[in-house]
Amino acid sequence: MKQYRFCPVCGGRLDREHQAVPGLAMLVCTACRFEFWQNSKPAVGAFVVRSIDGQPSLLLTRRGIDPYKGMWDTPGGYLENGEHPEAGLARELREELGAAIARPRLLSLAIAEYPREDVAEEARFVLTLYYRCDIVGEGPLVPADDVVEAAWFPLHDPLPQIAFPGAVGPALAALVMSLGEEAAPGARSG
Repeated sequence: MKQYRFCPVCGGRLDREHQAVPGLAMLVCTACRFEFWQNSKPAVGAFVVRSIDGQPSLLLTRRGIDPYKGMWDTPGGYLENGEHPEAGLARELREELGAAIARPRLLSLAIAEYPREDVAEEARFVLTLYYRCDIVGEGPLVPADDVVEAAWFPLHDPLPQIAFPGAVGPALAALVMSLGEEAAPGARSG
């Protein structure tokens, strides 16, 4: 597995130094003492639910890139540096599907490993904020960017195998629970 070895500031050698939290180590330059923080990369994912033939259906997109190329996933992706999560969510759905979003509501979050051999060990984790949102209008979705297909799947039927199951699975359970709460008498709309 690849690891960062050199300081991005001075080019000196990076060493792992243990921090106050047991089991955690930070990369520190042996020459200039620059602390090379390795945080989970922020990302967003969208759960878009629409009634189709009287059934709640979930929008999924087929991945056109590795990892999990060819598998179904929620639309979304990485945030740009300093980008607000809701702005990133809107940008990702515009880039991937040509769609505008409305009413984004934070639903769940998860940390998962991004399984790629070309990514350094220190940069393999992603913190995804999952939102429930609506798509404006009824027009066709146009897959683009790293998405090759988009389709609606009835939530009461078994869903296809999903990419990033450790992150999407719990978020999907939160979505189903929130839908059940909306259907309950006296429940607030979402």
